[in-house]
Amino acid sequence: MRPQAGKDSVIYVGATYVGNFIDKEVIFDIFDEANRYFKENDLPIRFVYFGKLEVGPGYLINIPTEEGNVKGYPLEAVIEALYAKLVSEIQRDSSFPVNRIFGLTTFPLVSRNPYFHIYEKFLGIQQEITGMRIMVLSIKPFESDNLVLVKNRVLKGVLHELGHGFGLEHCSNRCVMNPPRDLDDWDGRPLSYCSSCMRNLRSALLAEITLKK
Repeated sequence: MRPQAGKDSVIYVGATYVGNFIDKEVIFDIFDEANRYFKENDLPIRFVYFGKLEVGPGYLINIPTEEGNVKGYPLEAVIEALYAKLVSEIQRDSSFPVNRIFGLTTFPLVSRNPYFHIYEKFLGIQQEITGMRIMVLSIKPFESDNLVLVKNRVLKGVLHELGHGFGLEHCSNRCVMNPPRDLDDWDGRPLSYCSSCMRNLRSALLAEITLKK
């Protein structure tokens, strides 16, 4: 059920996933934890679950690596599917104020260079289409046998990409907006925005809420 009360004072972001998740509850937990973080820090952002995103297996491509072929999604296909999902949700309920969607996927995200015939790998990516912000994050680089660690890593990634979605740049502080050198660096990063990024995020949110009132 979509929230109604006070909807003009909250910015909603559609939440979805694509891929073969062994435990779908992990996805729900990540978005729930993000919402809990927003609430505890008085940030007027909330994820709203849109259901699973269907991207046909025909879109999967084989990526040659040193360990053999790995299946991945062309990020262009995922972006298009997310955009179509967002548009369909808006058409289903035009009164619901949402112009952003965030997708998680278990597969790597890649983009093929048509000139050099190589694949460039992406952890997360976002794009703006007709005034709507599309965000996607691959869980693949965060994999571990430790499920708690995986959720913590992905949640930081969600906050990072979402920060970009509201205009935040990379920073050099102890902050989720500081891109890591490696996973050990990421594991040591606090699950939070630094005071500077938090201030900029609050300003961006307030400006957007004021504009739509």
